[in-house]
Amino acid sequence: MPRKIKSYGRADLIGVALPNHADSYTVISHESIMDLSNTALKDAGFTITSESYRATHDGNIASAIYTLNFGDDPELSMMFAWSNSYNKQMRFKCGIGAIHKLNNTSLVCGDMGSWARKHTGSADTETKKTIEEQVKLAKLYYTQLVSDKEAMKNINLDTRKQAQLLGMLFAEHDILTTEQASMIKQQMFRATYKSTHPGSLWEFYNFVTLALQQSHPKTWMEDQRVLHWFISDTFKFNKVDADTAIEVLTEPVDPDQVDLEDMIADVEAENAADAEMQEMKTKEIIEEREEDDEYTEVSYEEAAEHIANQIKEDEAAVAEVCDDNPIPEVTDAEAEELIRGQEAIDQQKAQEHAADNSVSDENVDIVMKGEPDFDLDFAEVAEDDEDDFESGDVDFDFA
Repeated sequence: MPRKIKSYGRADLIGVALPNHADSYTVISHESIMDLSNTALKDAGFTITSESYRATHDGNIASAIYTLNFGDDPELSMMFAWSNSYNKQMRFKCGIGAIHKLNNTSLVCGDMGSWARKHTGSADTETKKTIEEQVKLAKLYYTQLVSDKEAMKNINLDTRKQAQLLGMLFAEHDILTTEQASMIKQQMFRATYKSTHPGSLWEFYNFVTLALQQSHPKTWMEDQRVLHWFISDTFKFNKVDADTAIEVLTEPVDPDQVDLEDMIADVEAENAADAEMQEMKTKEIIEEREEDDEYTEVSYEEAAEHIANQIKEDEAAVAEVCDDNPIPEVTDAEAEELIRGQEAIDQQKAQEHAADNSVSDENVDIVMKGEPDFDLDFAEVAEDDEDDFESGDVDFDFA
């Protein structure tokens, strides 16, 4: 029966005997990782507020979590974690994450890049470099996790969707044991803690991280990393802009720097001055146009009177033209005679046009009557042909 993983103290891990391997294997001691981590974090301005260690019964495989005093998020505290082994079963790993204050579970970013080192050659030197690289980007990783947490709160998951995610984590990505999958299922129907956003992706995420607390130190960090990568990739979380995040979180405040409110006031003053200048220019342009066009402002009543007078003048002008050129009167008999004459002229023009184009008298009569000189064959279609047409099996001959 395998022995259970247990909690260790700092002194317990330091006291674990170092292995005696071949020359090709470089031992990275637990104590050296502790010292390098403490130094890198201190140099970056972080303070470790608590430490926790887990290891196998012989201490050959160990993991550590350091909670740091950074971040004003009410739910997440920054953490630095590492995993190490003396028995060649795993590489050294380290990375930045976050601790959920409510249930003490962990989050680890899924895109930390090259964060593991083999125990060969210059592994001891590379370990120092790896720790420093992770600490350098600590604030960016933490900011990303806070952003992802808020995004998860806004995504609702019913029981079916939670079951689908659970199945993929268990069967496809293989980060859960059978016991852990069963723990998550129990949490889905009877949670052990009260979530601030029940029925959300954030609640389900915590079901998984609760189960991952039982992971072996050899796989714990990788399981956490794959979980967050899978959730981030599935739901397409927005990436925090690296330049912006680092600038906002790491740049010291210059005591001589202009206050933000002062900057806003300056900008508003400049905008007001520009608006005043633009208004002055507009007035100048209007005045110039008024002088050029001899424009005179009039009231509404004056304009209405002017329009009425203009209408009267136009009507008088039309009446004068009509009086000078009266329309002659025509009797009914004169009108009928004019119509017959026009019909005779039209008949003669039609005959001349037909003669010029070699059109027979018969066709002239047809044209005059407005009848077509061709036949349209609307012969009935056989039933078989109708069926073919409806089914689309018809050959069209355009010859």
